[in-house]
Amino acid sequence: MKDCKVIRSSDAFQLLADETRLKMIYLLRAKEMTVSQIAGELGLTPQTIYHHIKRLREAEMIDVAREERVDHLVESYYRATAGQFHFVNGGCAKERWSKNEAEKSLLALRSLGFEVDVSPATASDVLKMREALHQKREISEIVAKVYDMDDIDPLYHDDLIEFAMMMKMNDEEFEECLDAQRALRERLLRKGKSQG
Repeated sequence: MKDCKVIRSSDAFQLLADETRLKMIYLLRAKEMTVSQIAGELGLTPQTIYHHIKRLREAEMIDVAREERVDHLVESYYRATAGQFHFVNGGCAKERWSKNEAEKSLLALRSLGFEVDVSPATASDVLKMREALHQKREISEIVAKVYDMDDIDPLYHDDLIEFAMMMKMNDEEFEECLDAQRALRERLLRKGKSQG
């Protein structure tokens, strides 16, 4: 199993929006399992698991690790194809948030001790501003190349991508990026200042 695998299909990103498939990926990252074992672990029927297996195999997120003969049947053991997945589709899908994820991030900031407005309106603003910022910094071909590099520790991927994005921008693009970052910071700090 690779440490990290780049997935370039938007369909694959959507697959993990399903809680069952996400749980299956977590299980299969830890160990090889049969359909029956997965079904037992998740409390689902083998038929349901077969359906999810098919979809995850098509997306190249799981694969057959080995096959074992049991009586007259051949039983397949499945595993995740990587320890972590990085989604790239015309851009870095990892950076594509939903409003729900923005709200969760605002709540997490509050848990870290930051005074922040966690209203749906703030989440919506932050989502739009963050997407605008990432559009200015979008260099998907660099993201894909970095995650394909076997000689770079996955812990350093994000730093390398950040450095490459900064270096690829011209001065005007870099200033626009800084302005967008300032605007996002001001929106996040708005509640703290108004209550202070």
